[in-house]
Amino acid sequence: MSLRIRRGFTLIELLVVIAIIAILIALLLPAVQQAREAARRSQCKNNVKQFGLALHNYHDTHGVFPPALISSGRCNPASYSQCPSTLEVMNTTGWVLLLPYLDQSPLYNQYNFSLPSSISSPYGRPLAGGVSTSDANRPVYSQKLAVFLCPSDDLNGEVVNSSANSSSSFYERNQVARSNYLFATGAYTDYNPSYNVYRTSTQDLGAFGNDGATTIGFIKDGSSNTIIVGEAKQQSTSVNYGPYWGAGTHTCCHGRTPRNNERYGAINYDNALNGSGLQYAWQFGSHHIGGGHFLMGDGAVRFISENIDYRNVFQWLNRIKDGNVIGEF
Repeated sequence: MSLRIRRGFTLIELLVVIAIIAILIALLLPAVQQAREAARRSQCKNNVKQFGLALHNYHDTHGVFPPALISSGRCNPASYSQCPSTLEVMNTTGWVLLLPYLDQSPLYNQYNFSLPSSISSPYGRPLAGGVSTSDANRPVYSQKLAVFLCPSDDLNGEVVNSSANSSSSFYERNQVARSNYLFATGAYTDYNPSYNVYRTSTQDLGAFGNDGATTIGFIKDGSSNTIIVGEAKQQSTSVNYGPYWGAGTHTCCHGRTPRNNERYGAINYDNALNGSGLQYAWQFGSHHIGGGHFLMGDGAVRFISENIDYRNVFQWLNRIKDGNVIGEF
């Protein structure tokens, strides 16, 4: 009898092998995705940690934190007597002031602090330097810098233009790069006058404001119990909204946490750390599952749950001297 030697697999055996491989891939994919998100989350945390080091080095040099925004073009003289109509518009962001402390000295040296980063001035205030464009500082604020970008945000710091680059526009943007981080400013925004106007506030004051900011010693609630910087999504409920790191257009830099359940227009800020869908201007939030990264006044980085009690915990974490006792969060 002759022996017949079988070569290769039968069709059934081949299908079984393919099915096993498909099952293994299906089991591995979530693990791979989780590993990638963990790496992105770690990078985001590192960004926030760098802000902490930069802010404290800035504080050591100047004795105070940098303003969130200098000479805002949206400070309305008709609403606030502390916003004189003769004050020149600069729209310089605090992030630009931090560049030397973020290993970006060459970029900092390119910035012209005598000229605006955005000509947004809807209330007719004069522009610094008598210019009609923000072209002079565009080579700086149009840069996509990794330290200002959360890797979990798919927009990746897109550079955007406004439809009308005129000073009358709140959202004048001349090729401005988006970012993922905001200064904690309590209840205040770029509409408000100088930070010093509100220094006696016990309810609403955050660590940063316009034309001023706090010192470490003025954080009466304790630096470990006070948020000073937090994450935000690059895309909000309007394509015009920030954050933007280098140009002081409207909603660029302020992380707003209004008192209790105050509404801004139709927007209720309650329970809105992450929420569902897109968020409103000035709001903190992130693309990480379950919460976002926040920098405390002592330089520590905390991952705060999206389920945090907004009114009774998160809101007060954003105040520097409200006097409320906060437990674990």
